[in-house]
Amino acid sequence: MATQAWVWTSLTVAVTVILTVVNANSEGDALFTLRKSLSDPDNVLQSWDPTLVNPCTWFHITCNQDNRVTRV
Repeated sequence: MATQAWVWTSLTVAVTVILTVVNANSEGDALFTLRKSLSDPDNVLQSWDPTLVNPCTWFHITCNQDNRVTRV
């Protein structure tokens, strides 16, 4: 019985992590698409890297405590 509870707990944690990463990447993908449409001759937005887990480390991006973008 304890093994079954451990399996369900592990599965729940794994799904939560995966959904968080997918959600964060969708914000990053949207912002990276925006970046491609902008003129950036001085490469100010070079930190906008779509391969990062979330865009909260990007220049000119502000996020809340849940790592959700709140301001560009």
